[in-house]
Amino acid sequence: MTARGFWFLFVVTLLAVGAAGHAVWQRHAGTIGSVSAEPVFPDLSDRLNEVAAIQLEDSQDSVTLVRAGEGWVVENAHNYPARGEAARALLLALADLQIIEAKTERPEMFARLEVEPLDAEKSRSRRITVLDGAGKVLAELIVGKKRFGQGGQADAHYVRRPEGGRAFLAESRLDPRVEPIDWLDRRIADVARGRVKQVVIDHPDGGSLTVAKDSREGNDFRIVDLPETMKVENQFTLNATAGTLDKLVFDAVMPAEGLTLQESVTRYTTFDGLAVTIGFAEHDGKLWTRYTAAALPDASDDVKAEAAEINARAGDWAYRLADFKNEQLRRTLEDIAKKQEGSS
Repeated sequence: MTARGFWFLFVVTLLAVGAAGHAVWQRHAGTIGSVSAEPVFPDLSDRLNEVAAIQLEDSQDSVTLVRAGEGWVVENAHNYPARGEAARALLLALADLQIIEAKTERPEMFARLEVEPLDAEKSRSRRITVLDGAGKVLAELIVGKKRFGQGGQADAHYVRRPEGGRAFLAESRLDPRVEPIDWLDRRIADVARGRVKQVVIDHPDGGSLTVAKDSREGNDFRIVDLPETMKVENQFTLNATAGTLDKLVFDAVMPAEGLTLQESVTRYTTFDGLAVTIGFAEHDGKLWTRYTAAALPDASDDVKAEAAEINARAGDWAYRLADFKNEQLRRTLEDIAKKQEGSS
């Protein structure tokens, strides 16, 4: 082939490739494009004080956060207090949401971005609805797949306005969880093990177990009145019994009204004068716990305030704990100590 023939063939091939690419671009031009960064909800920042409720839902679960005074409650968890900072963060993230790229407007493509309707088969999208006190919608959004930022890019979500057809990629700090437990303020008490002086566990059968530490500086607890025929099998297990109230959180909550408490209780006393009593009740085959705090006469004002805070938070409620926490609260002597060999 001559040089002139080669270049002629090259130009023809290049034109063919260009024509094919132009045809593909024309086919998708109405589907995908870029837009200048713009807020999804331009007016929301100025109306955050009007927000009275936030609804989050997917095809399986839903949660409704309701403003209550200066805080928030979870409506479908008996109006128990919510993590107010999480509710505020969600609203600010919605107000700051910026569109950075237009995506498809073809409904058959929505599932790939997880922005399909909630009632679609195998839907994975989530919907956020923000309402004012009169029930008027201030903002509503379908939230889809998350794209994690790389190389200095911010995180983003694929989103779609329910009333609009096109999906967008939006710079996003959203965390749109739809299970009520994720929004509850799950704290019950936070009593570090190092503060604990003594734990007394009264059992339903009338027996009792007491573990104690002689000084605040010590690390290990001992069993009070341990029979001479027995020895502690695992010091870690013994110490853990005294640390149950350290950052204690619940797995479920319900109003305490109507629950019948058992006679057995567990009592924690600290070196600085805090006393916490835990009661127990059976409901629907599950063990539930209740909490009452008091400050001993020589306690400081800080400890008195701590006791009052626990009572204010937990006084009207019953909590279900993780199984291992229940075990720690109701341990018996035989759970921690075993008979020594050769003893009768």
